[in-house]
Amino acid sequence: MSRFIITIGREFGCNASSVGRKIAAKLNVKFYEKELVEKAAKVAGMDESSIYNIDGKESKKALMQHYVNEFDYGTTSGFYNENAVEAQASVIRDLAQHESCVMFGRCADYFLSDFDNVLNVFLYAPADYRTEHVSNFYNLSVKESKKLIKKIDKLRRKWYKYATGQDREEINNRHLMINMEKFTVDEAVDIIIKTAQMKLK
Repeated sequence: MSRFIITIGREFGCNASSVGRKIAAKLNVKFYEKELVEKAAKVAGMDESSIYNIDGKESKKALMQHYVNEFDYGTTSGFYNENAVEAQASVIRDLAQHESCVMFGRCADYFLSDFDNVLNVFLYAPADYRTEHVSNFYNLSVKESKKLIKKIDKLRRKWYKYATGQDREEINNRHLMINMEKFTVDEAVDIIIKTAQMKLK
């Protein structure tokens, strides 16, 4: 393939990060996740330390807040301004113009909607699957996992709506959707790569 971009949107708790990283490794391109946040923060003139602000992890409440801050771009009020949105869009579009890569979240599907060399993927799963994955991976109780999933999903919907003016559930910008309960990580990786090769050849 010539220069291409694969964007991956996801519901929290789908093991989507593993999918994205394996795709990037197999295709020998960069995987952009938190790097998109950090680059956008620099462009917007924001203090990077405010992105993942947490006062230690000595309590379960602090640990839960750490996860919230770590997983979402729009968790602090500083991101909710026009300059921050423009910075995020600028970083994503600039990368897409210069290199092949896999972009994880951050409204990349929307900001690259006028690019022809993009495959937009969305990974999802039923609530029970997501709860079990979050509980096992982050060593949380079922109750804590459900609470964290609900909070992250709410924050992501809110930020996507603010940054794009569209509902996060909107499917028109998506080319491929995979239910991660039905496929292993490796199977999902193979499906996405084969689809990218067909669409972006």
